[in-house]
Amino acid sequence: MNEIEKLKRAKLYMDKLAVGVDPNSGLRVNEGDIVRDRRVIACFEYISRILEWEIEVFENKRTVPRKNKKVQTFITDEQFAELKLNLFDCRVSDIANEINRVIEPNGSKKIQAAWINDWLESIGLICKNADGCRVATTAGGDIGITSHMKTRANGEEYYLNLYSIQAQTFIFDNLKAIIAFHYEDKQ
Repeated sequence: MNEIEKLKRAKLYMDKLAVGVDPNSGLRVNEGDIVRDRRVIACFEYISRILEWEIEVFENKRTVPRKNKKVQTFITDEQFAELKLNLFDCRVSDIANEINRVIEPNGSKKIQAAWINDWLESIGLICKNADGCRVATTAGGDIGITSHMKTRANGEEYYLNLYSIQAQTFIFDNLKAIIAFHYEDKQ
């Protein structure tokens, strides 16, 4: 059995275990069995995703140094439930930091505030003004994004976008779309 066959078999086993099927016999595992525990199932699903990416890398013959390789950004349903809203208006970087706090155990690539801004701009909730600064559109204002003119110590003016609880919730609810948009944009 060559390397790709081993990877594919391992993924098949993880997929079967994740749905409660004994990969050797093909029979359903008893409800009380440890492999039916939701945390164990989440581990099987995680390992399956990693194996899928490894298979893709192997099949595409891309050479990626292992120590520098990061798994694409993803969030599990359990981690999604751990996201906490900032009780006050916050910056997009604060939202990205909260997402990164909960996805850190994945070992996946961290989300960048720019990813969120790029997506918000793509759907018309923020736009670049004449100075090239991203500011809230009327639609963005409707969901709770506000743009505030600020002045740096050197006298330079800039806009600071703040996100209400409603805007934060909108971003969290669309997190998978934001991540997908980032990776689609890179292809």
